[in-house]
Amino acid sequence: MENITEMISNNNKSSLCQQLLTRLEQLKTQLTTPNKDDKQIWLQFLSLWREILQNPLSNVQSCYVASAQLLTELLAAINFDSIIKDESIACETTFTCMALLNQLYFKNYVLRKTEQKMLPRKRIHDHIYLLLVVMAQTIFIASLATIDDRQCIENYIDFFTLLIDHVDQSMPEFSQKVVHKDYGLDDINESILILLWNAADQTGLVPTLLKCGLAKRVVTWLAQSTKLTEKSRRPLISIVHNIARHDDGADELNNYGAIDIIKQYQKTESGTTDSRILIASMALALLSTPEQLKSDKKGMNVVLNHLLQLVMNAAKNDRYRCDGFHVSEPLAVLVKMFVVDEPTLDYVLCHAETEPSSDMFSTIQLFVSLLFDFSQALKGTNRLEQFTLIAIFNILWSISFQPNYAPELIKNQKLIETIKNFIDENYEEKILEQYKPRSMEGIKEAAHGILHNLKIDNQSKTTIDKSGNVLDGLVPNTLNNISSKPCIMISYCHDNNTFCDQILSFLSERNDVFDIWIDRTYCQSASDLWESIADGMERSCVIVCLVSRQYFESKSCRKEFIYAADTLKKTIVPVLLENFKPRGWLGIRIPDMKYIRFRDLIQPEQTKVVELMNAILLSLSVSTPVVHENLPSSSQQHTITLSVPATTKETSTLRPFNQWTSSGNDITAWFAHHRISRRLCDLFEFQTGKEMLDYAELLIKDRENQMNIYAKIFAEKYNGSVMPPHEFYRFSAAMKELLNDNRSSLSSANKNSPMPTKSSTCIIL
Repeated sequence: MENITEMISNNNKSSLCQQLLTRLEQLKTQLTTPNKDDKQIWLQFLSLWREILQNPLSNVQSCYVASAQLLTELLAAINFDSIIKDESIACETTFTCMALLNQLYFKNYVLRKTEQKMLPRKRIHDHIYLLLVVMAQTIFIASLATIDDRQCIENYIDFFTLLIDHVDQSMPEFSQKVVHKDYGLDDINESILILLWNAADQTGLVPTLLKCGLAKRVVTWLAQSTKLTEKSRRPLISIVHNIARHDDGADELNNYGAIDIIKQYQKTESGTTDSRILIASMALALLSTPEQLKSDKKGMNVVLNHLLQLVMNAAKNDRYRCDGFHVSEPLAVLVKMFVVDEPTLDYVLCHAETEPSSDMFSTIQLFVSLLFDFSQALKGTNRLEQFTLIAIFNILWSISFQPNYAPELIKNQKLIETIKNFIDENYEEKILEQYKPRSMEGIKEAAHGILHNLKIDNQSKTTIDKSGNVLDGLVPNTLNNISSKPCIMISYCHDNNTFCDQILSFLSERNDVFDIWIDRTYCQSASDLWESIADGMERSCVIVCLVSRQYFESKSCRKEFIYAADTLKKTIVPVLLENFKPRGWLGIRIPDMKYIRFRDLIQPEQTKVVELMNAILLSLSVSTPVVHENLPSSSQQHTITLSVPATTKETSTLRPFNQWTSSGNDITAWFAHHRISRRLCDLFEFQTGKEMLDYAELLIKDRENQMNIYAKIFAEKYNGSVMPPHEFYRFSAAMKELLNDNRSSLSSANKNSPMPTKSSTCIIL
């Protein structure tokens, strides 16, 4: 009976094998058929390949051999690159290969030691290699558009972990002999690395790969790259770069010291002529802070030259690719480098060295042309095109912040109309769900930001004269205050939500004195977000800005701050978080503002909280007739006594000198009346009118020496800034006029007048 059963089993295996071989032969004949359908041939082979490999090798060994041979012939006979541009085919191919590689006996083969991978196991080796090669070519094209697709990838975490472990165990540090150089990985490991390279190119897959430990492993692999052959080490820097394109990936790479490893890699690869050095530089740009980038100005300029050249070359290609890069990749790096650093933007627009040479006009036109090219991306389903559109919008937003370049945008009526279309139509709903880095804002927000910076949004009336100059005037706010109380606004970055909650809770204890405007309360939908924020700013007396690194790097927060400070001239109370130091666009605006710093965001110091409240109350007292005598009862033990007038109001005309008070706004109003910089007002910190008259006498006798003295104090106080001489001369002339008009007050003034209590708020030095 045992012999009969074995014979039946062998006959069945033989019959199955023969059927599969017949189908393989039939498929092979289609390769020579005129007008063959390449897509259908590939899908038929994919289905047949799956059937064959789902059987153990011992059952259909000849089919393993025949299918491997047919695949080689098929790839040579059909246009495989064209076929997999169809995202549905790419997706089906990816998941088929992944499922087959995840089969138990394939996994067991991968776990075997090298010396155990001998014939007949070589048949399995061949198919593992072929599956890895095919999957590597399709995974970065597969759309993975549905939640089910992404969940399916999550279900293969153990599979990816196994592949990563297999590469790790094959690296030089695990070799049983001393390795100095030219250590080659086998074809399976090299194929795995290419697969990981292309998988990480799907930025949405990076979090899954991070769960598999890829970030830590690839940093250790890159550190050993000098010992590897050129072919084996080539994918490593590209894997690092692709991981760095995701914020979570960049954070994790930095946790493992990737920046130092990449810099060392750059030194060892300095003689290469391919794109590896550029990829390393792009990875560094994505991993580094602006300060780290600026520390190597010469090196950064070389990178910027390459990035702009790459954009120029890719823009000329109908697939928007050059040297293996899609145009979105250099654009994404430029977005991050432009977000806070104006000199970087200036260099790219005006000084970058490219072939053919570029200038401000041609470079801006390059970005504008790309916007036109990708303006229909939201009508399709191509994530890469949509990501490119988002990146271009963010670059144009950065350009629009600069007065030197904004007119070049405003003159392009087609551009303005195109941007307006993205606001007028509800395009935001048409954007496919996809990853967007922290350095980028959404298309609609960017469109609002550009038009606002160009002063052609709903908040302003704009005309353009014959020379292209912008003539604008703000539209008066028609909002009616919903409360007789003054209003303060909290401007913050949503990365600081937790700290903002604590500040909001504390300030809400004084809702008897002022109202609080915050976006989470007043902004009901994304469609009117900026309009609501602008309205909130316009009706607020004081803007409390929670300033952090994330706030500084957010173009939305930048737009809010500039609108409040430059356009509305609102009183701003900056709250600096942790150890952040203002710089760039923020650094030039904040030096003359008094601030409060919170170093502990988890448990804020109560004295700092009280200090913030007092700063707000003091600011409100300048413009509102409200008496604020005490802080909330919960903080009474920390109260800092402030003398706050009940009826002081800011007016457009100066009060008579003999009516000036030490606690009022008279001195500040005098500086503003004579158009003297607020920084000079804070520099001298006059407390009484008599102090001003006393100093005026000294200044008139010794103006040049006084200017030299205070120029040094000015530079120390304002981070090395130069005190404008014309402002000091204007101040000197005004002081002379004040002295001449009030000499009688000087002679009769009480020299023993007590000095008022100064605010405990810090001043940025």
